[in-house]
Amino acid sequence: MKVGDLVELSAAGRNTVYCQSFREKTGIVVEINSKANYMYPILVKWFGAGQVRHLRNSLKFVSKA
Repeated sequence: MKVGDLVELSAAGRNTVYCQSFREKTGIVVEINSKANYMYPILVKWFGAGQVRHLRNSLKFVSKA
């Protein structure tokens, strides 16, 4: 995953209470930091919902279809 990728919540992300408000949303990766310095290293700008940090396993790429 890299900056500029379109993402949505994965199955693991949809099952967490922390991510409930982003279930039907699409976002863009804004920043990626090292896992050593951040518990949630990926900053995602959600369309219509603001910016939030996530783990890699709670995100997946948006399908092209």
